[in-house]
Amino acid sequence: MHNLLLFVLGLFFIAALFRVDFFFYILYVFFGVYFFSRMWADRIVRNIVFEREFQRRAFLGERVPVRLRIRNRGFLPAPWLRVHERLPLQLKSPNFYRCVTSLFPREETTLTYELDCRRRGYYPIGPLLLTSGDLFGVHTRGKEVPNADAIIVYPRIVPLRELGLPAQTPFGVIPTRQRLYEDPTRIVGVREYQSGDSMRRIHWTATAATGALQVKRFEPAISVESQIVLNLNRDDYTVHRAETATELGIVTAASIAHFLIEKQQTVGLSCSGIDPLSETSQPMALPPRKGREQLMHILELLARVQAGKGLSFVNLLRQTGLHLTWGGTGIIISAHADDQLFDSMLLLKRSGFHLVLILLDPREPFDGIRERAHQVGIRAYQVWEERDLDVWR
Repeated sequence: MHNLLLFVLGLFFIAALFRVDFFFYILYVFFGVYFFSRMWADRIVRNIVFEREFQRRAFLGERVPVRLRIRNRGFLPAPWLRVHERLPLQLKSPNFYRCVTSLFPREETTLTYELDCRRRGYYPIGPLLLTSGDLFGVHTRGKEVPNADAIIVYPRIVPLRELGLPAQTPFGVIPTRQRLYEDPTRIVGVREYQSGDSMRRIHWTATAATGALQVKRFEPAISVESQIVLNLNRDDYTVHRAETATELGIVTAASIAHFLIEKQQTVGLSCSGIDPLSETSQPMALPPRKGREQLMHILELLARVQAGKGLSFVNLLRQTGLHLTWGGTGIIISAHADDQLFDSMLLLKRSGFHLVLILLDPREPFDGIRERAHQVGIRAYQVWEERDLDVWR
């Protein structure tokens, strides 16, 4: 642009000095092109609109297609349009999408790229930078669209087939596979007749439809209530293992929550991490509830949460009793078990709660910790890597 202005000024000086009409005509053409190009570039960028379409929640390992619908609302063509979208490095390498296209007046085009969900988390998408200009390349204009969109990648879920959780009441004791008492007013489905089933439970309509005896399945009247308490305070983990252990803790919490929800149990989550969507640094807590909706709330929180510093896990643990009814189970997932943690667990134990302790980064031999926990009626497990969860598969 600077060179063009120098050329126009030089041409004007020559035309004025020698009074040659031809140079004046060329000068008029350049001035016309200059102002028309400026108007063209301004109007193109102003009339370009876009819409981003993609699945805003995904599971680990999924590939999510993203479609950018770009439309020219104006009456002037866009001879060239450069699209540059910044993306999280965890989802795409290199961490951008770039493309050049052109649009006729009122034309719409769709550009597509994919996000590879390799790591759980909350990821803003964008900003998007649109750059265009006139046909002659004299003027270019750009506008940046803020990153108003985001994608949540859920943590990995390890399928658990067998998870022993104690319960104070005789209802729903998972280790002994004892049946829960059922509410005959709430039918949740049917199953095939088994020897010993009462004739009053036979579902005659389903039996007639299938040609085989079918009995009613009722919803449990009383269920085990559990609260998962996850420690994501980096100060409690060793430096070399903090990243691995906190991520493993999130996988463990997600897997246990999934297992219990599938068993129609009541589950909650307390976590001493940082939520990027929260304006405060207070610990996060979801009271125990049942159902798939509760599971998705737990997974979404575990997807967003980040490990932080200076967050007291002991204080969070002492608040666990506020979320549980008497006889419920607290599932404690932490780095190691020191005297302060044992004192807090004993307080909960004496208040009528049952506890399961899962350690991710113990600073002393685990056999001694397990024996100490066993003496006070607390079951302890060590999860050093993901395959250690096989004890419950």
